[in-house]
Amino acid sequence: MNALSIFCLLLGTSSLMLAQALPKDPEGVLLERWSEFNADRIAGDANGQPITLSDIRRQTRPFEAEIWEISGKDEKKFRMKLDDMGSEALENTISRKLVITEFKTSNGKISASYIDSDIEDTIRRDFGGDRNRFVASLRAIGKTPMSYRKEIEDRIIFEVMLNQIRRTALAVGPGKVKSYYDKNQADFARKESVQLRQITLMQGASETVAEGKARAEAWAAALRDPAKLPATMARFKVSQPKKTPELGFAEIAEIISIDDYAKQGGDTGWKPLEESTERVVGVLRQLKDGEVSEALQFDIPGSPALWFILKREGLKAAGTDTLDDPKVRSLVEDRVRSQAMKEAVDKWFADLRAKHHIEYR
Repeated sequence: MNALSIFCLLLGTSSLMLAQALPKDPEGVLLERWSEFNADRIAGDANGQPITLSDIRRQTRPFEAEIWEISGKDEKKFRMKLDDMGSEALENTISRKLVITEFKTSNGKISASYIDSDIEDTIRRDFGGDRNRFVASLRAIGKTPMSYRKEIEDRIIFEVMLNQIRRTALAVGPGKVKSYYDKNQADFARKESVQLRQITLMQGASETVAEGKARAEAWAAALRDPAKLPATMARFKVSQPKKTPELGFAEIAEIISIDDYAKQGGDTGWKPLEESTERVVGVLRQLKDGEVSEALQFDIPGSPALWFILKREGLKAAGTDTLDDPKVRSLVEDRVRSQAMKEAVDKWFADLRAKHHIEYR
């Protein structure tokens, strides 16, 4: 089961939109492959609240077509994966019911406006604001507006309680950070890496290759000598955005580059040097930090010519990133925090299970 499935099941996400999003069973076999769900019965009990096989099936049904494909349409593999999902759905349903029981016994209340807002968001986002389509979709999966509202209320309660427990684990002390780093240093080993900015230019529809090359070379020359940028912009009829008081490589990249890094000022981040072509590696090794390359032309058969202008921001030898690097420390803190939150939630669930009556049938 993928991460989306686990997330949806744990939080009790409505199967309404998932059922619409996944493809219908084209072969008409999925309902037959898990025949024990055809006869409803009690699968478990959480503090006096029965959980039926149909309750579990409502959670697994939207994923059956996906699992059938993942299983290679093999009946045995399909049944095993669906059994695993059903078992997990049962455990998650028990956890949700215990959490909701705990909330209500503590006299907790959720404002009706939160529930109304959630439902209105769904109608607006998924049904174009058409309440009739929304109600019809509920009816198609055997739900009423009242039962759906109860489902949303339970989900909000679960999320509120879960977030309260997670907040208790947000504090990350330096000792825990260092301990995690020391135990997982291998995760922070790096190959020889480079940080660069790039500008990608493409031969225009009305340009010859020679004209495109001249344009790219003019930009590269201006970027190496910023005093030439105003004249170059005027030459190619490029306007300076009002929000950009100064012009540099990042600002020009955002204006003229055609690749996905343009919005980040051409910043590609740190990457292993070996991921670049031999030609690019050679150029980057010759540059010093802060220097800009000439326009590098790449010809792709059947496509317009491309030119890349590179600016080397930094080069790191192979080694191990340390906690002195703010990005490394932030990453370790996030991992420690995530681990602590998971442990806090697991302990909370275990305490709830010990406190309340659970029965499997």
